[in-house]
Amino acid sequence: MHRTWNRRGVRAAALALLAATLALPAAPAEARVVERNHVAPVSAALQPNLRPIYSAKTEEKVVALTFDISWGEQMAPKVLEVLRREKVPATFFLSGPWAKSHPELVKQIQADGHEIESHGHAHVDLNTLGRDGAARNIAAAHAILKELTGREPAYIRPPNGAFNEASVQAAKDLGYATVIWSVDSLDWKNPGVDRIINRTVRLAHPGAIILMHASDSCKQTDQALPAIIQSLRQQGYRFVLLDELIRTYGVDMNGHIRVLR
Repeated sequence: MHRTWNRRGVRAAALALLAATLALPAAPAEARVVERNHVAPVSAALQPNLRPIYSAKTEEKVVALTFDISWGEQMAPKVLEVLRREKVPATFFLSGPWAKSHPELVKQIQADGHEIESHGHAHVDLNTLGRDGAARNIAAAHAILKELTGREPAYIRPPNGAFNEASVQAAKDLGYATVIWSVDSLDWKNPGVDRIINRTVRLAHPGAIILMHASDSCKQTDQALPAIIQSLRQQGYRFVLLDELIRTYGVDMNGHIRVLR
């Protein structure tokens, strides 16, 4: 993981806010959204209008493979083995409870050179929690991931991709940028290996953030992954970590989830 800016001051403020947030009462449904963020200016710069990141802005054939994990211990090692064999870096969004229950897998992900970011704590839609509730959720996962990895996550992928302005603001308050995706492999539906491969390869584009899963509920990810990697490489694509993608090329402010036509 390569950081190209000094985050010490930002993270110190974020940590103080994390502690304060845990003591806050539940947020009302009408939690006010503050458009201007002074606590986490890095995230604020990435998301000036409280819109999540869907992709990077580039015409270069570069993509980020990302994997969400919330439960199970069978699929993650299989995915790691494929990535190791293909020499591909990836970004893993880990839920707090899963990481706490599987510290050895967390260490292996990190040892293999992959990026670890946050998938929140309880696997609930952050847009239902209000600003303070979302902050509590993110803060709980933050503490676990920092303890296990020795580093602080900078990106949050909300469970189920569910967000609203309050949850995105809550993330920014804690120094996080909210990340969705532009390419959904649909591996979570277990639609068949060929369908996962064909869909992902067809939807891939320069600057894409590709959503996949390494939870045990996804039964076909490891089988589809080698062909996805090989097909995209044949098309000239290069794989990078999410942070490198965003820091190198910047955010596509018009990014969106792509669909087949």
